[in-house]
Amino acid sequence: MKITRLLFTLALFLLLSAPAFADSLLSGSNLAHRPFSLSAKRISTWKKEGTRVFIAEKNAGVSQGPFYIVADNVVCWFHEEESMQYEDAIIEVYCEGNVTVFHGENYEKFEQVYLKFVTLTGIEVNPDILPIVFFEEAQPMPFFLRGEDIRSRGEEEFLSMETPETIKTKDQREKEELIDIIADQIDSWEEGDRRIVVALGNVKIKREDMTVDADSIILWFDKSALPDVTQQSMALPLSELYAEGNVTMRRENDFLIADRIFEQMAEDRGIILDGKIKTTIQSGQEEDVSGQDAAFRSKKDKFAGLKDLPAHVTAEEIHHVGKGRYEIENGQITTCGYGHPHYHFQGKKIRLIQSEGHNIISSKDNFFYLDRYPVAYFPYISLDIQKKEKLLRDWTFGSSSRFGTFIRTDWDLYVAAGGKQKEWSDLIFKLDYLQNRGIGTGFDFGYRGQDLFGSVETYYLNDHGEYDINRIPIDKEDRGSILWRHRQELPYGVRMDTEYSYLSDPRFLREYFPQKFKTEKDRETVFYLRRTEDNRAATFLVNQQLNGFDTTVDSLREKNYAERLPEVKYQIISEPLLDNRMLFSSESSITYFNNTVEQSADFRKYHPALAGFDSGTVNEATETRPVARIDSVARVSFPFKPWIFNINPFVEGRATGYSESIDTSDGVAEEHGDVTGRFIPTFGLDWSSTHWRTYSVYNDFFRINRLRHIFIPELRYIYSPFVTRDPDELYQYDEIDALDSSQILVMGVKNKLQTKRGNPGHEKTVDFIDFNLDYYMFPTNSGIYTEGINGIIVRKDNFINLDFRCQLNDIVAIVSERNEFNTEEFQFDVLSYGAEVVNPPDWQFFAGHRFIRDISSMIMLAANYQINEKWSIMGKEKYDLKTSLADDDDGEGRREERKNLKTSFVLSRYFHDWVGSITLELDPIRNDNSYRFDISPKGLQQTTSRFWF
Repeated sequence: MKITRLLFTLALFLLLSAPAFADSLLSGSNLAHRPFSLSAKRISTWKKEGTRVFIAEKNAGVSQGPFYIVADNVVCWFHEEESMQYEDAIIEVYCEGNVTVFHGENYEKFEQVYLKFVTLTGIEVNPDILPIVFFEEAQPMPFFLRGEDIRSRGEEEFLSMETPETIKTKDQREKEELIDIIADQIDSWEEGDRRIVVALGNVKIKREDMTVDADSIILWFDKSALPDVTQQSMALPLSELYAEGNVTMRRENDFLIADRIFEQMAEDRGIILDGKIKTTIQSGQEEDVSGQDAAFRSKKDKFAGLKDLPAHVTAEEIHHVGKGRYEIENGQITTCGYGHPHYHFQGKKIRLIQSEGHNIISSKDNFFYLDRYPVAYFPYISLDIQKKEKLLRDWTFGSSSRFGTFIRTDWDLYVAAGGKQKEWSDLIFKLDYLQNRGIGTGFDFGYRGQDLFGSVETYYLNDHGEYDINRIPIDKEDRGSILWRHRQELPYGVRMDTEYSYLSDPRFLREYFPQKFKTEKDRETVFYLRRTEDNRAATFLVNQQLNGFDTTVDSLREKNYAERLPEVKYQIISEPLLDNRMLFSSESSITYFNNTVEQSADFRKYHPALAGFDSGTVNEATETRPVARIDSVARVSFPFKPWIFNINPFVEGRATGYSESIDTSDGVAEEHGDVTGRFIPTFGLDWSSTHWRTYSVYNDFFRINRLRHIFIPELRYIYSPFVTRDPDELYQYDEIDALDSSQILVMGVKNKLQTKRGNPGHEKTVDFIDFNLDYYMFPTNSGIYTEGINGIIVRKDNFINLDFRCQLNDIVAIVSERNEFNTEEFQFDVLSYGAEVVNPPDWQFFAGHRFIRDISSMIMLAANYQINEKWSIMGKEKYDLKTSLADDDDGEGRREERKNLKTSFVLSRYFHDWVGSITLELDPIRNDNSYRFDISPKGLQQTTSRFWF
């Protein structure tokens, strides 16, 4: 038995001259300057005839530059005695078992790989768990012998997909147990086939998969477990262990604390007295959270923040009944690490089962305690805490003037049902109780597979209320939604996206899911195919609104929605021509517009002037009809860079054809117009230049340590001199149909002042001042056509767009963003400004004002104060000093009034693992006053947040 306590990293600089091997998979002079690294859970080495051999076992890894190899086992050879004589050196590497060779983003899988590496910088050998073990003689391990056989052939490299043949000689090395014993006093003797080791005083035992600390430990080693021929040369296997006094045992992610522990190693059984098992909610390896997995996981999983949060199981007796299996009578389960936990489950029979990828705790007859007081009873619970699976995924309860007392919960049905479906799907049951509105239920089902993922969300509520927001009567009691989204990667680089959406009414999302209503994309029924290759893309789209209304805006803000049945599009982006002197871009589409979602009666009632896309042009007598449209736009640009200027002139032409137009002959709108088309030529120029200069300016108050000024002037000119057919004669489906002759000139300048702040030697560049200005001019009174919330809108007034931010010091910042100054009427259309004061972690304050001409003048105050390490309070206030409202139902008269928009207070209590919060909220816009209580993992809380409008 070899015992060693030496833990180090070898840096052996190899200077061995090597023959050229240009055809080798990893050869190349650019790699020779990169360090070569070998790592594994267990590494051993020996030296024979001037050659040093390294054996890496379990999760072995080899890396040099962009190349990285992982395998079950790795063998490395180098000539230690000759390494001092030559400039470069060759490292021979043999990898066996689940071999993966990575090169950047590419990888290949093999069963056997033999390669040669060249290095000028050396080799690093890093064991992950145990210290490096030194042997005096070569160890005849089967994979080492197979590597020697391949090496003896003299090949430069060997790659094989086949599993290597098994060597009849037993791998005696697998039975050997290397144990490190540290103690104040150690005694040892033999009794028959056993060797007994007694260690007393500050004992520490280290084994590959276990570390034990105690006041005293007895070890039993069994000779009978070894073949007779190997007993003299091999270490004895550990058969039993008894530890007493302040015992701690570490096994992978688990940590055991007890007064006494007895373990039978051969049978993986034992008993733990007055013990506690501490395990973790998530394994140490990072979980893959790619874009596909992020869409698959439930968005309401608040336990995503519980990574590495410990779970404790405590009892007077804990029986170890098998590998990774424990049984406990009358034990406690909690995530609170205190000696007297603030909360815990008390169970009569608890089982802990640990296996690869799972860490399951189940318990019968459970009482949930807050401190010493039982508050709930659960007949049975079963949680896979390593997979973060919780029966109750999310919960919120409180009271609201609109909903009454409410409780909203999400339940993971797979926790109770189990099964392999958890590996590829997620099923959440939503159960909500709203006192004034009824009971809401629904399912969230997520799924994923190879090259596909998707989700289905449903919700249903029999609404007992009479009015929605803005006192709009509820038309139907049965309300709800269905949403299915699916993405799949098809052969030949084609991606398919499908979506189906149903909403019972246009106000459902705003009433019951305001966050989704404000932030998510339009809900629609879509079939979409896309194929991209280099700078080209082809798409196929079928888009229909089965609901009959736009799904993310209510009846007061509804916009038109054009259905495409179907649309085929092909794009080319910046194709070089004439040896990169020209760039060609184009987009061509064929679209059949089946219908346009009509504006509702409520919308026309409150906004009669916006009932069409352009008041006075498109009205109810000329509503849109099914029309086929062919559109193609091509642009040729000529970028060049004389001296310090970037200049890009371009020429563009757009041709559009329609199967039908609006016939306005003799002032009478006919049912069908003629087939028509039009052409729009466009000329333009982009110009910019970058300049910078550094000034020796210093100021202690503003913490200025020199200033660098970056100055970027820009100019953009776009001119469409004519259109062959006026847009008023066309049905309006999107911004293409609204294009008209126009002339736009944009002159802008970006300014940035930078300085350095921080301790000497650790300074960082910070932006002291950002000031951007863009002047939009429309010489021919034809402006910008854009997609607004009420359809196609146009901006014709000349205006200046201004953005400003100044970080005065580490605490105070002045912000003024998204401002628009009307130069024709010489006043601001939009003006917003505010000041942030941040002094973490104690307090944070913001005061700001936003002005929108003829609409609102809102002030916002917000503050967050950390009272002490356990309590914090946050408050926000939004108040409009000038809200513009209609006097009567026809909307002709206007009046102004002051109005509170929203007031909220949040009081938070910080526990060692959780954060509890009480929220009070006054929302006159929704006509809702509410309070709610929530509890969240500490990891989900932000220490600071930016307050803004």
